[in-house]
Amino acid sequence: MCNWQNRISPYGIGNIQLNADVFADACNIIFQASRQRNKITYSDLMSQLRQLNHRKIFRGTIGIILDEVNLQVSSITNPSIYPSAIVVHRGTTEPGPGFWNVACGLKPPVGIAANRRSVQLQQYQNDVFNRSWKCNC
Repeated sequence: MCNWQNRISPYGIGNIQLNADVFADACNIIFQASRQRNKITYSDLMSQLRQLNHRKIFRGTIGIILDEVNLQVSSITNPSIYPSAIVVHRGTTEPGPGFWNVACGLKPPVGIAANRRSVQLQQYQNDVFNRSWKCNC
């Protein structure tokens, strides 16, 4: 089971605090999309988090949230699953460039050569859609 905790992250010229509930809810939203075999856009994820009355949810914080979701889920799944593989930019099938900096779990995105990313992304997305997370977000 994931161990969600409040996090203080550097942001801009200061720090921003995100509550554990934000991470758990983001994980659950992505999990629900995965059960329907759907990708979800960054803006849809932000909108759904705001509908759950979370504050400080905007373009600058969504990467922090996704990093934590990946860290938690990849650490409890074997082989590791990277949920943010299905969080994509509107009009594309690609996650943001930060996805390729994820360094946690087994076979992390950070180690994938640029010329192999499209093939590996397909595998990461299939893993999110088809494997058990055992997360109980």
